[in-house]
Amino acid sequence: MENMLIRDATVADIRALCVLRNSVAAHEAKLLEAERGTVRFLVAAAGDEIVGFATLFLAHPKTGPAKSHIPKLSDCFVATNYRSRGIGRALVSARESIARLERHTRLFVSVDPVENPRWFDFFRRRGYTALHAEPYRKRERRHSKDGEIEEVLVWRQDLVVDLDGPAGHGSPADLLGCDGRPDGHRERG
Repeated sequence: MENMLIRDATVADIRALCVLRNSVAAHEAKLLEAERGTVRFLVAAAGDEIVGFATLFLAHPKTGPAKSHIPKLSDCFVATNYRSRGIGRALVSARESIARLERHTRLFVSVDPVENPRWFDFFRRRGYTALHAEPYRKRERRHSKDGEIEEVLVWRQDLVVDLDGPAGHGSPADLLGCDGRPDGHRERG
């Protein structure tokens, strides 16, 4: 998508983020973790509109539950009317590049292959491989569209990619500025 900017989220983005997912507390928690250096919380902006967001856990969060694997892609969301335009792909590419710049050699993601087979296939096409032969069931806390926290039973398949291998699409210099921040000429799966 033209005129797409992938950048770090800021406090000024909270109102726009709540249009996508109505949870001030969740967005504030990610921003706090970003200040601590445990995550990179990115937004996708089309002009002045925030159309997506995603998180990269670089370390276990200081608050909330620990992650199953680190570094880990998490919580990629794109507004419904902006899907299938390359925004999710751009958010994944930016986070892969950040992980490389942070000198990580592998990157993990957990995907629901039952509810979201398209997203699962997207990662498989990018060279991510399953850590286990079969998906597993797990209880997760999620934010409803109303911003309420609910516990749901989901399917999960943990995937990993070798960032030094051929699956790591593009070099960090192609996607990020020299300071490790997305530079703005990018394109959910």
